[in-house]
Amino acid sequence: MPFSKVVRKVKGIFSTREKDKRHRQPVHAYHSPSSELHHPSPEATSGHPDNTWDPYAAVPQGAAYHHSAVMDSRSGLRPADLYNQAGSNASIGVVNTGPSIYPANTQSYHDSTSRSPPYQSQALGPPYYDVPSVVQPGIRRVDSSTFREAPFANAHNFVINNATMIQNGATEEEKREEQERRNKKETRAEQQRQAEEEKQAQNVLKELAAKGMPGAMLDSRERAYAPRCNEGTRQSLRARILRWERDTRGTERVLWLSGPAAVGKSAVAQTVAETLKKEGLLGAVFFFSRPNDRSDPDVVIPTLVYQLALLIPEYQRIVIKQFVKDPVIFARTRRLQFESLIINPFRLLASQQNGASKPRFLILLDGLDECSNRRAQCEFVEMISDNALAEPSLPLSWMICSRPEPDLKVAFSSDTCKAVCLQEKLEVDDHEAQGDARRILDKGFADIRKRYPDQLPGDWPAGHQVDAIADRASGHLGFASFIVRFIGDEVYDDPHGQLEVCLRFLQRPTGNLEDLNPLQALDLLYTQILSDIPQAILPTTKRILGLFIHYSNLDAPSATLVAAVHANFLGLGQAAFNRALHRLHSVVFVPPASEAASKPIQIYHASFSDYLTDPARSGAFGLDADFQNLDIAITGLTWLKYCHKNYSDFDYDEPEIFPELTWIPSNITYKILLESICKWTFTPCLMACTRIPKNASGPLIQVLEHFDFDLDYCKWWDDETRPLASLILWLTSVAPNLVVSHRMELDQLVSRADMPKTTIWVKGDTDFVEPLLQGAAKMPGIQRYKFFIKLGRSNPVPFYLHVSLMNESRFTY
Repeated sequence: MPFSKVVRKVKGIFSTREKDKRHRQPVHAYHSPSSELHHPSPEATSGHPDNTWDPYAAVPQGAAYHHSAVMDSRSGLRPADLYNQAGSNASIGVVNTGPSIYPANTQSYHDSTSRSPPYQSQALGPPYYDVPSVVQPGIRRVDSSTFREAPFANAHNFVINNATMIQNGATEEEKREEQERRNKKETRAEQQRQAEEEKQAQNVLKELAAKGMPGAMLDSRERAYAPRCNEGTRQSLRARILRWERDTRGTERVLWLSGPAAVGKSAVAQTVAETLKKEGLLGAVFFFSRPNDRSDPDVVIPTLVYQLALLIPEYQRIVIKQFVKDPVIFARTRRLQFESLIINPFRLLASQQNGASKPRFLILLDGLDECSNRRAQCEFVEMISDNALAEPSLPLSWMICSRPEPDLKVAFSSDTCKAVCLQEKLEVDDHEAQGDARRILDKGFADIRKRYPDQLPGDWPAGHQVDAIADRASGHLGFASFIVRFIGDEVYDDPHGQLEVCLRFLQRPTGNLEDLNPLQALDLLYTQILSDIPQAILPTTKRILGLFIHYSNLDAPSATLVAAVHANFLGLGQAAFNRALHRLHSVVFVPPASEAASKPIQIYHASFSDYLTDPARSGAFGLDADFQNLDIAITGLTWLKYCHKNYSDFDYDEPEIFPELTWIPSNITYKILLESICKWTFTPCLMACTRIPKNASGPLIQVLEHFDFDLDYCKWWDDETRPLASLILWLTSVAPNLVVSHRMELDQLVSRADMPKTTIWVKGDTDFVEPLLQGAAKMPGIQRYKFFIKLGRSNPVPFYLHVSLMNESRFTY
């Protein structure tokens, strides 16, 4: 390897202090502009002692000084070592006598140094450096006497360019000062690094806060009066949730708490979150609220990451690096944000724990159904459950609270969710809920008494008043909370008067709102829920709800208004029926398709029915009773014609005779479903007819004029005779041309031609039969009346109608 190349590569560190404390001067090695080692001519060396060449005398004017080199004598390198280990940025000239000053190759260089005394290691102690005085500015002569020991023992006649020499033989004081300087330098560097990291952290936290929703956090000012569980309420449920979170060995890392609207899900979530925060197990929360504009799915992940970054310093450092790597991370998809900012950091933290047991942190999403994007709702469930299944060792658990909306029920029914998700339900009107509602009322009234000791006696309110409210609450914790809030409203500052208003409201006739509404907050919630229904679908929704509210709980044992009967009665297919109820799952239970033939829909709490049937409260969403009754009456008569006696002789497979059903679940036959529809229709249809005012009965009378009453009455139970008797009495008043009747003696018979095939026995008094007496005087002491009836116009059907004070309701043939 050419020595010129070695010269260009040598770079070391050499420093020393002079014994006599002389000022340090940089020592330069002369190097010619041609990058070749400058050497003397024979004439330049003649006359010198030992035939040596003085490099200082040989430096020409204008010569260039090559690269800086800092060389440390403590490195243990001899000149030969420097030659072999030379760097590319150093420049050193080594001068010897005779022709050997040209180190044309490695061997010639070693030859020039082989006559030096043996190399001495650092174990012999620090070398003694005697740097001579300056010959020219910036240049020192380095003689063989300069380095008598260690790496440069007996080396002579070479020049070092721009070197800082450190003397190993410094005093203790000098060493201490040098160490202090180093420590200060390191401290300043560490402080600068920490300041830079702190600045980056502040910038990242500001970015997270700007992109997130601080008002959705646990202790935000916006949620200063968030609902909480009263002491003693929802105890068993809260205990199960806390036990689930503390058990890190379980495989179910996701919990779904579902329940109807306003039954206390947010109160449970708030209370659980506060408890876990005290235990250091709460990671982050997000409380959705559509009325409070906390429904944007894009702010959820920044809000969660912000809270986690404040809580876990190690996590914060990882997130900062991610932001430095990708400053526009929030322009990415939610799934990528979830993976990059939540899962990856916890994955890295878990790998650094080396198997150490660490608590897992709970991340809570409350009110997910109020997220403005339904696809985003399901996306959150999918992302969370997928990760929980794929990486069960991550120290994260998730709690999601929501109403049982259809999309979320589908998302949580996936195989992935079933494997990792624990489901809890908040029931309404069960024993625990009823007890909790009573405790809310008792505690609320006790707090009001404390605030108004001069106005209220110790036994206020009376027990029967609390019982009346608790009975109407029926386990609905939201209902009870709204009542307490109304009575204790400090704006009115009159709890006794507010209680009276509340009791009048709960007992008032429908539509009368002379007083204030204690359930205004609940009504606003119901209005918001119904507002989500598209206008084109709302009429169908009201038909479904009207039929259920007005006619589902009648004393008609023949059949139940299961979902499949419900839909077919109204002429709705499966899709139309479920689409009309799609936005109401928070207030209405809708059975799945597999149970549509056996279970009806259910309204979770009577307060929703009260709201719908009270136009003063529900406004445009209210149910028009006259319209509902007319709709059900006319639709019911359409189905009852398939109960005609003549139809009993036909096979149900004949499509030209029997109707086409709109929804036949897979677990029921056509025949059974049609019979169920007809059986259920009888009582609601006849009752709906009698509820229509005379001035609105025109369309119904037109249908009845062509209706054949010769039905197979044996299909119905004996208890269902009264609706038919009531229809006869109603027609006598509204459409007398459709009824022919006269009173008969009990043993009196009619001609064989008019002999009735059906006898109707019904319980009733003289007031009940008064319309049939047609002005005849009532006969005192009469226990039973017998009437001959012909019903219908196109094909009058004869009946015997027996009205008795005794309970003899039945059909006879």
